[in-house]
Amino acid sequence: MAVIAGIGGMNMDVHGRSGAPLRMRDSNPGQLHMSPGGVCRNICENLARLGHTVRLVSAVGNDYNGRALLDECRRAGIDVRHVRMIEGESTSTYVSILDETGDMFVAMSDMRIIKRLDERLVDESAPTLLSAERVVCDGNLSRKTLQRLIAIGAGPLYLDPVSTAWAKEIRPYIGAFHTVKPNRMELQALTGRPCGTEDELLLACDALRGAGVVRVFVSLGEEGMLYRGPEGTIWGRNRPLPRITNATGAGDAALAGIIHADCLGLDAKSALHCSMAAGMIAAQAPDTISREMSPEKIKEVTEAYIL
Repeated sequence: MAVIAGIGGMNMDVHGRSGAPLRMRDSNPGQLHMSPGGVCRNICENLARLGHTVRLVSAVGNDYNGRALLDECRRAGIDVRHVRMIEGESTSTYVSILDETGDMFVAMSDMRIIKRLDERLVDESAPTLLSAERVVCDGNLSRKTLQRLIAIGAGPLYLDPVSTAWAKEIRPYIGAFHTVKPNRMELQALTGRPCGTEDELLLACDALRGAGVVRVFVSLGEEGMLYRGPEGTIWGRNRPLPRITNATGAGDAALAGIIHADCLGLDAKSALHCSMAAGMIAAQAPDTISREMSPEKIKEVTEAYIL
């Protein structure tokens, strides 16, 4: 298996799932659950569960959540020697509210500590980043940090844009990334193009490829996934899952599936299917990361649900 480095956010996730249709401006009975999170950290844990050697570059506060996150990462097999623990800072926290079907309704994040993922941390971690076979990052990195990461020549670089707001910040540097996995809204933010129809999606993907991106995987939720790359266009379709428990970590798992497939030398169609299956596994788990994530489980889900 491969050596992969991740640079980006890690935080504590708090999920609330409503037991009935949500009522705005009111208290909704439901279930609350806490688990380790952060897009880059999530991708790294999924990759570790898939058997890869994973090294994380990030920052936490010297508080209860920070120490708990580091312990959980170590248990999952992630090397956290390059995670800064900073006095006087609060560890990032992400709160999501899920509707009665398990789909995300609204979320809020406190990621002020992300500013500590700076150019100096990139330089300090350069040997780790440069020795990795692949480097994955999320859209939380500042422009200066991205510039430095690109400048040191780490890569190939994989990106999850995280949100439309962060996607707009990344847009000037998007051509430095080998593989990008946005959802429909993030793709629109990255390109400034409409993404409502299939033709519009293809044109937006071509805009990214024209800027220098080699491959684009677009998460389309229940509609599946779109691949656009050197091999052309592949539409990934799937049978509906019997249940969605928590869709929060599905996108992170999907990018881990792509990287996993690349490490195995699989073709584009297989990478697309691996990505979709990984996302489906995550969507059926109560935590952000599925404890069932494994190469065997990806094979099982691919055979059962991918068309």
